[in-house]
Amino acid sequence: MYFEIILWVGIFTLLFGYLSDYKKHHFRMLGFVLLGIFWAGEAPYFISISDYVNAGLCLITLPLFTYFAYNEYLSKNWEEDPEVMRFLAGGVSIGMLIYFGVQRIPIISGHLIWIVAEHTGFILDIMGYDFTVGPIVYGETHLLYRTSYENIIVSIQGSNINIILACTGLQAIAAGVGLIYSTNAAAMKKAKSLLIVVPTIYVANVFRNVMIIYLTYEDITSFHVAHNQIAKAGSVILLVILMLIVFEIMPEFYENIMSVISLPKREPSHQKQQK
Repeated sequence: MYFEIILWVGIFTLLFGYLSDYKKHHFRMLGFVLLGIFWAGEAPYFISISDYVNAGLCLITLPLFTYFAYNEYLSKNWEEDPEVMRFLAGGVSIGMLIYFGVQRIPIISGHLIWIVAEHTGFILDIMGYDFTVGPIVYGETHLLYRTSYENIIVSIQGSNINIILACTGLQAIAAGVGLIYSTNAAAMKKAKSLLIVVPTIYVANVFRNVMIIYLTYEDITSFHVAHNQIAKAGSVILLVILMLIVFEIMPEFYENIMSVISLPKREPSHQKQQK
């Protein structure tokens, strides 16, 4: 329960620091630190299921977000508000608000999973397979809010594969929406980027599910290889391609990404002007 409080206070504190000028650096510093603590607190769960990659990412988030908070401290002392810090505050808070706003409310996440399962089943039906989409299985999860890690599932009956929230592309979509929206660019550029990124990720995840079911059902390879190697490699390639497309449409997004990478070299703006 404590981590739930940390999560939501962190999200809304960081979001307030992004949207408002009132004590913005203080709110952003607190928000980054709280969300770093939250993600670090998620690591034991991933370790318990032997998902050491996600466990490592959760642990790395704490020092990373603390470093972002430190940069907000520098911004406060230097009396400046660089675009890169607004980009990070907005991208993180909006992305996490979208993801956890869906993930924590089973009645919403359950229906998203069911829609993805229906689309997956539709493609498989076109391919000639006689699979059926099962009902939403919530388990013992409360329909209005959950804090447990129990998966909500919709089975593709006849394939031994279940569709869960991770199969919907929600994480990538939420991150993309948050980062694109938080970029200081013309509204038309943002709209064009979102109209390319969001549907592409969704459709790609549907075909990803189809591919995994096809490869495993036909005994071409194991679920582990299909899901953890082939599908993940394809997802990384797709995200890189989408990022390059957004760079072309919205150069401001590229500048933000490069500014994040250059944070260790950051100097006060008045020092840059003297050089």
